Amino acid sequence: MFSNNKIEVISFKDFMSRPAHPIERNTPLQTSIYSFFPPITLKALFPLHDPTFSLFILACGTVIVFAITEKIFAVNGLNGIASSISSFLKFAFPIGSFGIIFWFLFHI
Repeated sequence: MFSNNKIEVISFKDFMSRPAHPIERNTPLQTSIYSFFPPITLKALFPLHDPTFSLFILACGTVIVFAITEKIFAVNGLNGIASSISSFLKFAFPIGSFGIIFWFLFHI
């Protein structure tokens, strides 16, 4: 059935020689993938040079100072002043918090 069995013999020198054509190597990607993403650094997340961000930070810092002052007044027994500060902060805390969250989400 298989009467035509030919055995090919290759010499060791030919077997171990380099190939005649060069092996193609994959070239690395020339464009930077990182250019598609915004930079995530402290300067990008907290841009103090941006006036709107500085205004939000100043407003939130003012609310925190008011909260600490309210706590001090409440501990010392000045409940009238503490309650008036508390009624103001019921509106100031959510406005400042949601403002900074929205600012952060719109500037990513």
